[in-house]
Parts: sequence; structure tokens; C-alpha cells
Amino acid sequence: MPVSSPCSRHARHWWSAVMVVLMTLVLMLLGAAAPAIAQKEDRESLAFFENDIRPLLIQRCVKCHGPKKAESGLRLDTRATAIQGGDSGPGIVPGRADASLIIKAVRHEDDLEMPPNGKLKNREVGALERWIQAGAAWPEGMSLGGVGPKVRGGKITDQERAFWSFQPVADPQPPQVQAEKIPAGQIKNDIDRFVFQKLREAELTPMGPADKRVLLRRATFDLTGLPPTPEAMRSFLEDASPEAFSQTVDKLLASKAYGERWGRHWLDVVRYSDTAGETADYPTPLSYKYRNWVINALNADMPYDQFVREQIAGDILARQIPDLSNEQYQEMLTATGFIAISRRFGYDVENYHNLTIQDTIDTVGQAFLGLTLGCARCHDHKYDPVSTADYYGWYGIFESTRYSFPGSEEKKRPYDLFPALPPAEAKQVKAEYDAALAKLEASIKEKELADLGARRDAMREAGPYGLVYAAIEKDGPKNTRIQLRGDKLKLSQEAPRNNLEIFGDDPLPDDAGSGRLQLAHWLTRESNPLMARVMVNRIWQHHFGRGLVDSANDFGARGERPTHPALLDWLASRFKENGYSIKAMHRLILASAAYQRSSEYNATAAESDPDSKLLWRFNRRRLSAEEIRDAMLLVSGNLDPTMGGEHPFPAVKTWAFTQHSPYYGVYPINRRSVYLMQQRLRRHPFLSLFDGADTNASTAHRELTTVPTQALYLMNNAFVHTQSEGLAKQILKRDDGESARIERIFQIALGRSPSRVELADTSQFLQIYAEALAWSGFPAQDRPLAAWSGLARTMFMRNGFLFVD
Repeated sequence: MPVSSPCSRHARHWWSAVMVVLMTLVLMLLGAAAPAIAQKEDRESLAFFENDIRPLLIQRCVKCHGPKKAESGLRLDTRATAIQGGDSGPGIVPGRADASLIIKAVRHEDDLEMPPNGKLKNREVGALERWIQAGAAWPEGMSLGGVGPKVRGGKITDQERAFWSFQPVADPQPPQVQAEKIPAGQIKNDIDRFVFQKLREAELTPMGPADKRVLLRRATFDLTGLPPTPEAMRSFLEDASPEAFSQTVDKLLASKAYGERWGRHWLDVVRYSDTAGETADYPTPLSYKYRNWVINALNADMPYDQFVREQIAGDILARQIPDLSNEQYQEMLTATGFIAISRRFGYDVENYHNLTIQDTIDTVGQAFLGLTLGCARCHDHKYDPVSTADYYGWYGIFESTRYSFPGSEEKKRPYDLFPALPPAEAKQVKAEYDAALAKLEASIKEKELADLGARRDAMREAGPYGLVYAAIEKDGPKNTRIQLRGDKLKLSQEAPRNNLEIFGDDPLPDDAGSGRLQLAHWLTRESNPLMARVMVNRIWQHHFGRGLVDSANDFGARGERPTHPALLDWLASRFKENGYSIKAMHRLILASAAYQRSSEYNATAAESDPDSKLLWRFNRRRLSAEEIRDAMLLVSGNLDPTMGGEHPFPAVKTWAFTQHSPYYGVYPINRRSVYLMQQRLRRHPFLSLFDGADTNASTAHRELTTVPTQALYLMNNAFVHTQSEGLAKQILKRDDGESARIERIFQIALGRSPSRVELADTSQFLQIYAEALAWSGFPAQDRPLAAWSGLARTMFMRNGFLFVD
């Protein structure tokens, strides 16, 4: 009986033969691929400890299990003593929450009850479980009993003000290098003068320029997240003019794909998600409008300072612009989706709104300032000059703001979805809508006509106007009171809404409303030393794989120091000078010899600078999850280039999700991966496998891995098989012989021609595959497509497809 797939039970002989070929390719892939990146200090895990675990241990545990008193021999004031445990065994077993004594005690299992004065909340127990399961991160040397390393507190000192990132942005002159000492082609613009000076000081010789084919593939992926087409590659290779690369960069920046690629970078930073993140993870169907706003803003090259201001206070700014169109108002209101997508917590998210505000402040600090502010929620920041009063000064701003409400296990339905019209016009439209609906209701009551009932239901479903998931001003804005140790039930003195002291300590005027407008201006004013530095560092990072400051979300005392401080400030100055144009910054960076350098390895240079922090070579990188998926869709001919809209969530009237039956959805599409539904509690399976961003916290840098399960996915998944078949069909359309077809598949998938050895090996692969299909009884007319589909899958598994040089 003929089989419908080479993987069926009728294909054992086929599978034995083909597996030899495929597993050889897998071993080549895993052997030659870049090793998994060594794990650095996990900043996010430490932040979780600081925000959720440390206050809990201090408040509920250390009094009885600390240096002054250690009931049952158990101390929980240091990581070492917690692991050592007490009379009943280890307090915590990193990586094994269920085996940890502290978890059994807080669950009240095995006759253990901790703390004795009241069981912890489910949220707190869950936090302890997640912390231990993830490895029980704990800052080195920290003691919760008051004998740990000295940390800062109190008034800001002159020494703290002198820290490098708090200094005004300088505009240094590029170093002067004697021409006879510069290797040919190593100075293309002033960026290279800064880079070359550092290389010379380290006695390192930079590699030469990359091959044109490599350079085009690098730039195309960097700017669009897609591979170059064979036609684009041919055109670039044939263009010998000095302007060929710069003109190509301009075309890439002008493409719609640019905003989709760089929009994804920003969405990583702002922890974008299409669900709320509380216990049942309720959908937020209108979040996509903010996602699309980001993409459109980047494609339009919106000045970065405006980009920041609109996300913080777009609704307020819109009301200050005369003759603003309804469409412009909607766009500016939509920008505040940055605030609305803040994570929600607990069963009753309104009751835990203080944690949502904390999430907002954490993200504002990391995204726009490169500062971790969450530490100051419970006490003065231990390392950076940010006080608890500073923190609650900002807290009051966001507490005076109305967030759209996503729905929750308790309330079920969303509310505070705001009209996509200016307030006065929305009021008028709503009045007209109510009058029309009342008239229709009266007609139905009088005549009882079924068709009028259908019209009424449709009218109610549509509503009077479009809605936006956003943030607006709250009536009666006011200051908040400091929460002792982050506990909203233990309040201290009032904290005036103002700017962080280190950046000016600006008070709010009496008519300021929430203060978001002032915050937007504080973040973007010329005297802020961090805004421009942080953003140019992010841009640099996504072109070179690491930032000039490697800790892109932390420019504070615990962050990394810049490898090229003068270059960082010079770039920040050019950023300001060019009106905060992100596209101008791309052009400047890509025009440098540092960017256009070969990724060729040099053992001598690697001994002193193995990670090429000084940029003696261009570091090879693996494609991101989105790039892998999008590249497969493009080369298969299946990519839908249209912009994504709302996801097909279940109808709101059916929502009844709970923590025991939370929402979960995966919606297959052929659009760019930036348009996939992004969920908080259960990540998209493909994005999770290939190291997509964490939607629960700001992701400054993705730690990319290379693991066997990725290779197995590329061999077996139905999505990959569909794209492989699509690529094979393209190849088989041209009846110009096997060698020409092999040439074509290499050009489409890898951007190059096969070598003579590869041509011979590929021909042999096709022959073995066809023979195996024949042995299995596979229909003769279907064998060419099956064989070429198998070859296409091997293309998707090659380093040349998965990596960028």
C-alpha cells in the first residue's frame, strides 16, 4: 500500500537510509555550531530575589531563623545557612522546590507550619517555589541579619554623583591616528578612530573587511530580520560603485520589514505580551494596537525623544495639540499602551495593583534610563543613588493614572478600555449612540420585530466608537505614602511626586495632574545623561551582539563599565545632533569598518580578547527565534507580508478562565513572528525553544543557546515540513537540471553557491533519498517533491542558515 509520508510505518527501509544522512547533518550542526553562551550573573533572578523574596524572608522568616535566633537550628539569613538547613534537613535545595524544607513548611505539610503566626498567601508561596526552582539566586555576600556587606543609603554623596553614567554626556574629539600606522580600509568614519585606538593600546590587529556576500547577509538580517533574496544578492555583488553598500542600507531602512525587526527589539525591552499575566492570564485583545504603534513609529523614524514622551504621556500631549485629527489622537493614546501592558498579579488584580505599578516603574527605569529602580521599593537602593522617597515620588505619578483593566479570575470582563476619540468628541458620539440605541429599543418593544433585535445586538457589540488599551489621567491625582518594606498595608510618610533626586528632584506644579507629562519631559530633556547613552547602546548591541555597556538595562554601580566610554558619548552626541534619529544612527554604525569587518578567527587575538570586546573581529551570532521562523517562511514562499491585527481570542462573553484553568492559545499564522500571539504564563512553544524574550520582565539581551531539541524540531516539526515543501516546490518549478536546481536552493537558503564537494554530496543525498522512497513503495510521481523537501530541511539545519557571520 502506498504511503502518504516518508515517516509512516511503511518507510522503515527509507528511514534507515535517510537517518544516516540526516543524523550526520545534525552532528555536523551540533559539532560546528557556536557553543551555548556561558551564563553571566542572572540579573533578572537577582532582581526577583530583591523584589519578591528578600522582603518576604525579612518580614516573615529571619526573626525566628536568623543570627539572633535560630529555631530548630535553621537560619535563613544567608544562602549558605539556608542550604545547610537545621535539625530537620536542608532549608532550600536549589533547583528542587518540592525537596526544600522551607516549601514544605509554608505549605503546612509533614506537620511543619511556617510562619507560626499565619500562613503565607498563595502568591508568596508561589514566589518562593519559583525562586528555589530557578536556582535560589542570592547576591554574593548578602546577609539578611544585618552583618552583610555595606550598602548605600541616606543622602547622595559627591562620590555617587561622580559615577560615570550620571555625568553629562561629553562630545569628545575622535582620536587622531597617524595615517602610516592605519592598515588599509580600517578607518571608514570616526567610529573607527575610537575603535582603532583601543586596538592599538591592546596591541591587537583588526581583521580585514568581510566578503561582500557576507556583508549583505549581515546587514539585511540586522535591519530587517530576513535574509537577502538571490536577486538582491546578485544586484549587490554586481554593483562595484563606492555607494553600493550605503544605498543598500537606505533601501533596507526604507522597507516595512525594518520596523518589524527593530520593533521586536523594543517589545523585548518593554516586556510586551497579549495577556495580562495574573493567575488566569486573561487575554488583552487590544494590546496589538500598541505593538503596531511601535512598528509604525520606528518605520517613520519618529525621533526617539518623542517616542519616549508619547509612551509615557501620549494622552496628555494629544490634548495640547490644536486641530489634532481623530487618527492622530488615537495614535498618541495608543502609545500609552506601554503603561497598560504592565503585568497584572493575583486573583483580584485590582487588589494587587501596587505590584502592577511596581512593574511599570521597573520597566520605565530599565527601558529609558538603564537603571534598576525596583530595589528602592522596600528601602533606599543598595547600590545606586535612588531613595525610597524617590521611588514613591514616581509611584504616586502612576497611582494617579488610570490603567485599562484586562479582566481577571474574579471580575472576568475587561473595563476602562478608552475611546479612540478626543474626550469631547467621544462624549458627543456616545450621546448620539445612546439616543439611537434607545430609539431602537423602543421600536423593538412596540413592534417586537426580530430583525430589529439583531440590529440592536450588533449595535451593542460594535459600541459607539473604537477602543484603546491604554492609560489616561485619573480624577483627583495625589501623592502617595511610602510603603514600609514594600507592604501597602504599612504606610509611612507622604512622598511628594517629583523627579529622582540624582536627576534634579523637580517638584510638580499644582496643576500637573498625575505628573506623567512632567515625567516624560524629565526623561527626555537635554540634561538627562542616560536617555541618549542607553538608546545608542541598545542600537550598537543589536548590530554587534553586545553593547559598549554589556549590561544594557543597568548603567548603575552593579552594571558593566563601558568598553569604549569616549565612543559611547560621541555616539550619544551624534544621536542628539541628528534629532534623535534612530535610522541616522544605523547609517553611521553600518558605515564603519568595525561593522564591515570579517568574522574570521585569529588565535593570537582571541587569547587576549576572546569575546572581541575591542572589535578586532565581527562576532558570529545565531539567528533569533523570530529570524529563524521568518527566514523559513520567506525562502519557502509562504510569508504573508501584511501587518498583523487582533488575535482570534475567544469571545469576551465566554471568558471564565481561572488559575486552575488559565487561558492558553497558540494561533498559527504565516505573518512575521512579531505578530505571533505573545503570552505571559505559557510562552509560545517555538519562541520558547529558540530563546525568545521573557514576556514577564524587560529583556535587554537574549542568551541564545544551541541544544539538541532545536535540531529535532528542525527535523520533525510540521511547520518546518510545510516550509520545506514550499521551498522544494519553488525549485521544482524550473526544469533546468539537477545541478541548476541545487545551485538555486543554495542561493535561496544560504545566499551562496554550493562548493564542488557540496554539489556532489547533495546529488548523492537526493539519490539515496529517492531510492529509499522507492523501497518504501512511495508513489513515483511524489518522490521528487519528497526528496527535495528532505533536502530543504537539511538547508534549514545548516550553520549557514542559522548563523550570521
